[in-house]
Amino acid sequence: MNVGTTLFDARVAAGLSLDELADKCKLRATILAAMESGDFSHCGGFVYARGQLRAIAPLLNLDPEALVDAFAVEVESGLHGSE
Repeated sequence: MNVGTTLFDARVAAGLSLDELADKCKLRATILAAMESGDFSHCGGFVYARGQLRAIAPLLNLDPEALVDAFAVEVESGLHGSE
């Protein structure tokens, strides 16, 4: 399972809409939707993406470090291209 799918599944399990999560984490819903589809290009770079994942994870009952580690593996495997 990839990071985007993990985010989507956790948000749905938490019973949150994209707009509700956006309000809680102070990110635009469009950015969250892109992240859930595996597109992190709108995050401002991988450093910012990692920070955003760390901020979002607790709101979705996810382990922030495990999520960031999974993201790093995806980046290293070329799944997210290069920024």
